[in-house]
Amino acid sequence: MISNPFYYGGAVKKEHFCNRVSEIKELKSDINAGLNTLIYAPRRFGKTSFVLKALDELKEQNIKYVFLDLMYLSTIDEFINKYFNVLAKSLEEPTDKVVNFFKSILKIRPNINVNFDAAGTPSFSLALNSEDKTKALEDVLNIPLSFAESGQKIVVVFDEFQEISNLELEAKLRSIIQYHSDKVAYIFMGSKKSMLHAMFLDKNRPFYKSVKHFKIKEIKEESWSEFIISKFAKTHKEIEQRYISKIVEFTKGFPYYTQQFAYELWNSTQNQVDDVIFEKTLKMILEREEDLFAVEWDNITQNQKKALKIIIGKNGKNLYDEQYLAKYQIKTGSFQTALKGLIQKDIIDKTADGYYFQDPLFEFWVSGNR
Repeated sequence: MISNPFYYGGAVKKEHFCNRVSEIKELKSDINAGLNTLIYAPRRFGKTSFVLKALDELKEQNIKYVFLDLMYLSTIDEFINKYFNVLAKSLEEPTDKVVNFFKSILKIRPNINVNFDAAGTPSFSLALNSEDKTKALEDVLNIPLSFAESGQKIVVVFDEFQEISNLELEAKLRSIIQYHSDKVAYIFMGSKKSMLHAMFLDKNRPFYKSVKHFKIKEIKEESWSEFIISKFAKTHKEIEQRYISKIVEFTKGFPYYTQQFAYELWNSTQNQVDDVIFEKTLKMILEREEDLFAVEWDNITQNQKKALKIIIGKNGKNLYDEQYLAKYQIKTGSFQTALKGLIQKDIIDKTADGYYFQDPLFEFWVSGNR
């Protein structure tokens, strides 16, 4: 049985990864130089897959990395122990050697706890009390520098970095890692652009002008065409270029959605994609997102709903059209407030070309259902 050649739902690696050749080359160069970078993109944009692909390619240069997702951390204790655990596991050494190494570099002397799961995989944590918690935090934050000084090049990746502000660690983290200079490369990632911009572009915030802003863009249709056609052909199925153009028009080149569409289209195709199969796949994908989009729609104000309709109607440009504002019975001031609120909620964003939806499928859903 031939397996589906497309993949979505997690980090995409190896043969499932599409393009980003130039961006990977640039990020690898930045990492080698020890630069700290901020990578922001909407949800389902493939930023995690992109970063992990670059880091995997650096393994041959003996560059290790640690990856910490901050999304579900709610206390400083959790941050300390989750970070300590991923750092300890990155050593890939026997447990006793890991423990002895940390005993030699930690200035305080907390007990190092080691627990094993059913498969025998260890997890590491520190026994903390209120008195030494602050010092333990400093020690753990400086562990990557200790790695670097012992000859191990290392990259630290903080995913959903905007959540660090909820832990009130923004100032402390910045005060420590600024002394790591070019010895340790830090990658800060996140999907909440409005929060990340506030953290890195506000001169009153600790991380102001401390990183290179690395923006990744949509993958172009040409790259998707080569990728999708070759995957279909290798599995003895056919897809015409016009269907790929429709997919990219629908997904705006977002990796998650494009892979999802190709995956489901391949599943529904016996030999060759046709109009019936394509429309059936499109309907199925929208139905799967229906509940999520309905909740998002219900959580915005009436004026914000009107603003979204105006953005769609005007294709994001020249929005202050008196006829449109009159059509949706919204005043200029209220419209400005609605746009600002939608940006803060990361539902829309603005560029020099105009306003746009951050989620292309949500835009399609609003267009067809509201």
